[in-house]
Amino acid sequence: MNAPQHPIDVRQPDDALARLEFAFNISPTPMLLVDENGRIVLTNRQVEILFEYDAGELTDKLVEVLIPEDVKPHHPDLREAFMQVPAQRFMGTGRDLFGVTKTGRPVPIEIGLHPFSVDDDMHVLVAVLDITERKAGELKIRRALDAASSAMVMVDEEGRITLANALADQMFGYPAGGLLGEAIEQLLPERHRFRHPVYRRGFFLGKTSRSMGVGRSLFALRRDGTEFPVEIGLTPIETSDGHFVMSTINDVTEARAQEREARARNKELSRLNTELTQFAYSASHDLKAPLTSISGLLRFAGEDLEAGDLEEVKSSIHKAGDLAHRLSSRIEDMLTIARADHVKDDTEVVDLAQIVAEVWSDLPDDDGSGEVTLRTDFVLASEFRTNPTMLRGVLENLIGNAKTYRDQTREECFVEVTCREDEDSIVVTVGDNGIGIPERHHGDVFKMFKRFASDRNTGSGLGLALVKKYVDLLAGTIDFESSDAGTTFRVTLPNTPV
Repeated sequence: MNAPQHPIDVRQPDDALARLEFAFNISPTPMLLVDENGRIVLTNRQVEILFEYDAGELTDKLVEVLIPEDVKPHHPDLREAFMQVPAQRFMGTGRDLFGVTKTGRPVPIEIGLHPFSVDDDMHVLVAVLDITERKAGELKIRRALDAASSAMVMVDEEGRITLANALADQMFGYPAGGLLGEAIEQLLPERHRFRHPVYRRGFFLGKTSRSMGVGRSLFALRRDGTEFPVEIGLTPIETSDGHFVMSTINDVTEARAQEREARARNKELSRLNTELTQFAYSASHDLKAPLTSISGLLRFAGEDLEAGDLEEVKSSIHKAGDLAHRLSSRIEDMLTIARADHVKDDTEVVDLAQIVAEVWSDLPDDDGSGEVTLRTDFVLASEFRTNPTMLRGVLENLIGNAKTYRDQTREECFVEVTCREDEDSIVVTVGDNGIGIPERHHGDVFKMFKRFASDRNTGSGLGLALVKKYVDLLAGTIDFESSDAGTTFRVTLPNTPV
């Protein structure tokens, strides 16, 4: 609004109104003259056409006849207040202002008020601007913005939001039009607000379109305080009202999730490809050799049968049966590790002491090479929540290996299982005083088809690979220490209390 001005004192001859009427009629702008009581004294044809009245029909009517019904009851008070402190002013700029035609049709307008006195009587000259076409254009722009697939926010040089489409309101959790007038920094996480005005002023000086958030992490803030990743395009706009920046904002939450999923899928495919290669290697070596041996033994048995040497026949068939059994076990181990990724990830309350006792009792009986003692030490409560199938698979392999690869030269052989709570984790250890793992093989412990005790080479080389896979699926970690004094495996699992 312009600075207040003193009313114009028009001290004309008696034909002053006639002269005003002449000026009204030649003016292309719709105009009317209102006295201090709100009565319309003079109109021109343009204002009559605008409000759909016949010539002279508005004269002597109260100006409220042109006011919408919802505003009409309050307008006399507003008019009286204006007359108490008359000043030139403009109304309707930057907000919605409507007049009403004779038929009740609303007309969007902007008006200018110019108070002056005629023969000491206060009057107000009202100039009316019909902005119907402008509003129609704004409506088209608004509809175009609202139809856009991206959120769009326009900001002035002070960082205030002057325009926001429907998707922007929705994206940031505001009601329709709720973003208007807000500082753009309100849409940023707190940690970025202090520096942003510097970036904003620098952009207004540079006035170059650019993209933000592509290839790096950029976050916006919803009204409820939640953050989400975005990519933003900035376009400078120059108008007669000043300089602005139009921001095109895209929520890339789903895209980021898809990227993470794609990376995880590629990693999994790479792992599966490695396992497939290892399986192919095993099939051509570990499985082929026993089959060749079985074939040879059966050929010898046939020859011995023709020669009548039944003892050799029995020996060859017995050896072939042992090889077939070992081959079957190896194939079953391969199928177990292949199925590990498909084990249901359901969790339930488990009793670690009970599982350890069951695993121990299910191990093969002592082969006469020395008794092995089981020791346990559970510091925490015996129950916690995890996947029982995977946990049992881990303990079966670790405890089984500890018993199998005992040091037969020792007077006492033992396997020790402990469990304790460490902050938000459960730590389970399986230790022994067995023969240990040679240091040169430490880097290959969890690889498939690796065996480290040549004198007891009865395993498939898949047990510890399966243990590692189960631990990974349980979101845990596993490490070990080994020397000629024995081996200890340490499994750390998330502590999901009951």
